[in-house]
Amino acid sequence: MLIALRDILETAGYSVRTARNGKVALDLLAEEQPALILSDISMPVMDGYQLFEAVRKYPHGTAIPFIFLTARGTREDIIVGKSLGADDYITKPITSQELLTAVHARLQRTGEIMLAQLKSAYKASLKVLANAIEARDHYTRDHVDRVNAYAQLLAGVLGWDSDRRDVLEYGAILHDIGKIAVRESVLRKMGPLDEEELREMRQHPVVGAHMLQGIPYLAPAIPIVLYHQEHWDGSGYPEGIQGVDIPAGARLLALVDTFDAMTSDRPYRPALASSEAVEEITVMSGRQFDPDMATTFMECWKKGEIRKIMNNGFPHASTG
Repeated sequence: MLIALRDILETAGYSVRTARNGKVALDLLAEEQPALILSDISMPVMDGYQLFEAVRKYPHGTAIPFIFLTARGTREDIIVGKSLGADDYITKPITSQELLTAVHARLQRTGEIMLAQLKSAYKASLKVLANAIEARDHYTRDHVDRVNAYAQLLAGVLGWDSDRRDVLEYGAILHDIGKIAVRESVLRKMGPLDEEELREMRQHPVVGAHMLQGIPYLAPAIPIVLYHQEHWDGSGYPEGIQGVDIPAGARLLALVDTFDAMTSDRPYRPALASSEAVEEITVMSGRQFDPDMATTFMECWKKGEIRKIMNNGFPHASTG
């Protein structure tokens, strides 16, 4: 049976290491970490249950998918196997197609989980970077989290799918990353910026977009970073494009980014009351902001969803 299983899997393209019993399997595990373990239950020296428990005690053992393949197919055996936390429990006899289907499905699922964990770690790392940049200007504390929350709320109402919302999240996290090239004296200036300082500040979208070039995973977010300061009527920067020529993600972020800026204390002015900021969104609809997105924002405001985000642990947002 061991030889037959190995031949089936190797013919399908898998690299297989075999072990006569659980003890030998553990010795192999000390040498390399497999992508999956397929184990019988009834084995000499160390049975399958003992092997499973020993594997799970290894530093990386909890991440290895473990499938029991056994002739012990009673209800009690299956309950024991699954209660231990095994990923699957297959009873003999089994066809080669059934075996390959089970192995492929489990490896695919493991890959999906690892990708999700990688994405989560990636986003966490990017947030650390974004927050480090924000820390240079204490007035923008929690800005990234609020802007992303507003953006995700509106994107959900607009019916954007998960892929577009993922890109939007990266854009929200990284939209001000180019400010790393802006002098701290400019970021913290108490009065209006002079022409030179204004030119420096207005380069931050371009700098941010350049920083993301060459990183394939973040490439879809570049248009959001580059164009989030553009205006619907073409009066924004860095290129002065207008209307639907501005990428949708950038138009959405421009709106929520401005709202958060208005309702946060700035070096040159205190925060506006939320009612004033909402009125400004209405006034600037069709001028600074996409009118359809401004309408969606107003609908969310009337339902109390915007205020809920403002009050969700973000003390620097004004709700007066």
